[in-house]
Amino acid sequence: MVLAFVAGLLVCCQQGAPVAHSGPQPTQGTVLPTPGTVHPGQSAEQEEDNQILRQRWMEEMHRAAPGVDWRAIERQNAREAWLRKQQGYQSPAATQGSWDEVGSRNQAGSTVVAVPSSDDTELYLGSALGGVWRANIDGSNWRAISDQVYGGVNKLLAIPPTSGSQDILLRDAGGGLLRSLDGGQSWSEPSGDALGSTSVKRMLLMRDAQHTILVLARNVGWRLYRSNDRGASFSEVKDLTGYFPDIWTPRHQLGSIYLLDDDRLWRSDDLGSTFVSLGARAQFRADDVHLGGHETSANQTFSVAVKTGGAWELWRTTDAGGSWAYVNDLPGMWNAFATSTKSPKLVAYGGVELWYSRDEGVSFDKVNGWGEYYGDPAGKLHADIMGLSVVRDDNAVNGERWYINCHGGTYVSEDRLRTVQNLSLAGLGVSQYYGTLTSRRDPEVLAVGSQDQGYQWGKVSDPGGLNGPWANLSQLISGDYGHLTSWDGSHDFVYSDYPGFVLVQVGEKNPSLRTVDFPPGFGGQWLPYMTADLTDKKGFYLCGNVLWRYQGNVGGNAWTPVQHSVGSFPAQLSAVAFSKLDPQRAWCCTTTGLLYYSTDGGVNWTQSADTGPGAHYFYGTTIVPSSTKVDEVWVAGSGYSTAGVRFSSDGGVTWRSRARQLPPTLVYCLAEAPDGSGRMYCGTSSGAWEWDPLTKDWSDILGPDAPVTLYWSVETVPANNLVRFGTYGRGVWDYAADTAGFFPYGELRGEPNTLSIGANKQPLLGTTVTVKVSGGLPFATGFLTVCSAADERPDFGGTLFVDLATETDRIALSADASGSASATFNLPGNPALVGVERYLQAVLQDGAKAGGWAMSHGLRARLGDH
Repeated sequence: MVLAFVAGLLVCCQQGAPVAHSGPQPTQGTVLPTPGTVHPGQSAEQEEDNQILRQRWMEEMHRAAPGVDWRAIERQNAREAWLRKQQGYQSPAATQGSWDEVGSRNQAGSTVVAVPSSDDTELYLGSALGGVWRANIDGSNWRAISDQVYGGVNKLLAIPPTSGSQDILLRDAGGGLLRSLDGGQSWSEPSGDALGSTSVKRMLLMRDAQHTILVLARNVGWRLYRSNDRGASFSEVKDLTGYFPDIWTPRHQLGSIYLLDDDRLWRSDDLGSTFVSLGARAQFRADDVHLGGHETSANQTFSVAVKTGGAWELWRTTDAGGSWAYVNDLPGMWNAFATSTKSPKLVAYGGVELWYSRDEGVSFDKVNGWGEYYGDPAGKLHADIMGLSVVRDDNAVNGERWYINCHGGTYVSEDRLRTVQNLSLAGLGVSQYYGTLTSRRDPEVLAVGSQDQGYQWGKVSDPGGLNGPWANLSQLISGDYGHLTSWDGSHDFVYSDYPGFVLVQVGEKNPSLRTVDFPPGFGGQWLPYMTADLTDKKGFYLCGNVLWRYQGNVGGNAWTPVQHSVGSFPAQLSAVAFSKLDPQRAWCCTTTGLLYYSTDGGVNWTQSADTGPGAHYFYGTTIVPSSTKVDEVWVAGSGYSTAGVRFSSDGGVTWRSRARQLPPTLVYCLAEAPDGSGRMYCGTSSGAWEWDPLTKDWSDILGPDAPVTLYWSVETVPANNLVRFGTYGRGVWDYAADTAGFFPYGELRGEPNTLSIGANKQPLLGTTVTVKVSGGLPFATGFLTVCSAADERPDFGGTLFVDLATETDRIALSADASGSASATFNLPGNPALVGVERYLQAVLQDGAKAGGWAMSHGLRARLGDH
């Protein structure tokens, strides 16, 4: 019998048993937590402690052997990724897919520096890990211009060009420098002494005819470098080893260079060639300094933020360093400090909030409280001030503009910090995401957990012709959230964690939020790993020194923790996973490289007999059990001194490397392809990679379009055959592999669409595939319909997901005693059929269902040759 899956295509071998969307208004079961803090309402000191814990957590993830400099390794990885982009690298990956930037469009992440163009018509911006961006001076029309280069941008200069209209751009890049002559289309390294720098503190653009550049950078101690050719090359002009210096020059005209070094002020009138001391040493002994001058004082008044003993203080001189006076403490300052170009009395500094003084630092007021942002994001600063800069503007009311960079984007003030305007409300795609979760029921529904931009939710249906980030998301609650998980992929119950509690999203269409405290005496990490219970939508597991299980009550509004594992582990658990094929099978790993397996649902654990060489230098970040073979499982993590990806085919008893062609790096995430091919995808510190089951090799899949940045999370969207990455600096990106496969859609719709339909492998030309239907009544009869178009409308008492008007065949089904039925097909080897799609749905008789039928979800079949 010929089945018209495609006319003349599938021959049956056997049959038989075997919009524009506005965000939700959730009912929140908690107050808003302070961004970046462990518990609501904690002090600035506790906030700083929490920042230290976050940094320590990230440091622990980069586990390596003693003496191995993982930062140097990652700098080299980033450089190699950049070179691959420059050389037009063609990935040997089997899929050769395409990329789409999702967003968010309206929830900007962390920015650090903002610089107007040389003609003051555009604004350049440096972000935490999203590279350099360019917009009109009013913040409209943001464009990423350095996706081919890795890293955050802490320092940035826009240098007038020698010819043409494009500014010359100079940026730091992980301590080194990069330069662009064509608006960011390409970047190159300057030549000279500054190449070996590991961090850049200050870059000054002088107003002389040559546009001399001074760079203060660390290179075995602090050193001052100079360029006389607009940044093409640098030479060292002064060794400042042994101190924490800073430099400053007038911002509106050519002037002297002032250097704070050895606790005293120095001046150079020859562009840094020589310096003369302007006074005696100040009374402070600095661990770090930020120097700021006041041009209207004829360069006599300087304000200095001085860090000593871990605390910041404000000191001033009004006689160019002849004498110094302590003015005030700067409580809560992080690293942002600036002085006015017009007023010798106005200074400001930033920490969680931005503080300013109009009386020379005698008293300070804050621009706004961090919580005010959520009621007025356009006119109130977000928390966590990362950078401050001031530029002269004779057209502004007060003669200057202040740029404020924070964890919510970039702001400008033209009235000396009395009011601020958010320049990053649309199109600045620099969100830092820890995780994403796309609904299996409705793949347009997306939840994400961010760094300091809260738990976000929205519909991601159609870009509507927008370029760049296009999806608008609603921030339901502020803070840092990761490890989003649900038991079946729906959003009925979504669990994620924040430092100190678990956030529970209840409901998919109109979500409400609940918070659940960590267990008493919890010994977990800053953002501990967690995963949903695959057998109970109201249950989830949380990793500490033991494995905890939480059980929700009947009403779904309270959860109780119970220690699930017997005994404790010798180190913190860093990941855990349960097999969807058999939830009694489980695996976990620790921060010290130990791997375990369980055959009783995670109660009792057995340490793996062989985890491969160098396992004690391994930190496991994620575990992925196979979707087809219960004994196969993958684990990934730190790969600086050992294999960053490992594989077991015996249920976790032994492990072997699966890291060939993958650079030594930290693998943050891992996922199995949704097409049934066995391909794997991972995200690393500087890119995304694909593993080919035929060659057993990893390949870089960034191509020309995806950014070189940190890929923190990955999930699959089976309905659309997408691999969805959450990056830590460039938002959400989708990789479309465009491969052959059977892709379910219309899942989890409830009664009577309760049947499951799937296939045993990819529909490749010249092979045999079996389509299986399960979940029906024993010995029920029905049919499988094959159509050339999809649909979604009521029929058969449920939802029909195929267009019966395009039906090419209807195949009789007979279930066995387990309620399963199947049909097996031979696929011809005609190359003309590559890319052809058909849509399948099954129904089986069931008198208890509305309409008398149990129905399946839809199944899209896409044919291919590999």
